[in-house]
Amino acid sequence: MIRGFTFERALGWPFTAPHVASFPWIFGLAYALVFMAVFGAAALLAADDFVAWIAALEAADGNSNPRAGFDAFFGGLAGLIPWMALSGLASWMIWAMFEAASQRRYIRGEAFSLGFGADEARMMVVGLLWGLMGFALIAVPVLLIMWSAMAAVFAGAEGMTDAEAGERILGPMFGAMGLMLLIFPVYVFLATRLAPCFGLTVRERKILFLDAWNVSRGRFWPILGAYIILAIAGSILGQVITSIAQMIIMPASMDLVSALDQGADVRGLIFSPGFLVPVGAYVFIVLFVQGVLQHAVGGPAAFAVRHDPRGGIEEENQLEAFN
Repeated sequence: MIRGFTFERALGWPFTAPHVASFPWIFGLAYALVFMAVFGAAALLAADDFVAWIAALEAADGNSNPRAGFDAFFGGLAGLIPWMALSGLASWMIWAMFEAASQRRYIRGEAFSLGFGADEARMMVVGLLWGLMGFALIAVPVLLIMWSAMAAVFAGAEGMTDAEAGERILGPMFGAMGLMLLIFPVYVFLATRLAPCFGLTVRERKILFLDAWNVSRGRFWPILGAYIILAIAGSILGQVITSIAQMIIMPASMDLVSALDQGADVRGLIFSPGFLVPVGAYVFIVLFVQGVLQHAVGGPAAFAVRHDPRGGIEEENQLEAFN
């Protein structure tokens, strides 16, 4: 018997899909380990440039020239830009790998598997389209906020009074906030209607983005409601877990601040076992929770794909059983 798409079934799909006893935990574990390995290696390779940037900022802090801090910040940042670009590419690829694995469970009922193939390549493209949609909607408010921040910096460099600097900053800031309030509901609507694009791409084995609109037709509120409940519940649980985990890192952070105040070597402190072990444990816990939550919130939209109004997976399986 096919019960079809309902809010209750969409909400429960992360907990009723195949491999529920193992998949979320393996997913979270792999998510944390892969991100830690990749970005740990990137941090190690970029350590010299990062330490040089910190040293330049510290040197500029005592400079009487008001532009010294500005120049040190952006001058030192230039050396980190290549590492930031590589990290961005790595994040994109890793996200695609895990999103494809997540959708394969929801759509095809497969166990956890991680690799890079056709599913992952298509997922990168769909993820890029998703990111461009979000960027197109929030670019103007973000640029206004950045403009306000830059105006504040140059206002101080030009010797403007606080009142004059405030007048220069407040207009763009309030404009950006107003635009964000107007644009956010539009983004939520588009994101909800197009959310099935990831599962649809895995199901059809081809890049499908706008076609997700047909899958979510008449299902906007169930998909959005299920997503919000999972996201809020997961975030609350995640906050509790990470708050407990912060107790692991707190002593190491206090020791680091104290040692820096005494003029200790930054690189030596950051790469010491006394700092790396508790920080690594904390980051692992945070990433594990983030990975499990990422997998869970994708369930409702994927369930909508399984019950595509134009012909769902369960409907197709039943037809095959009768033939």
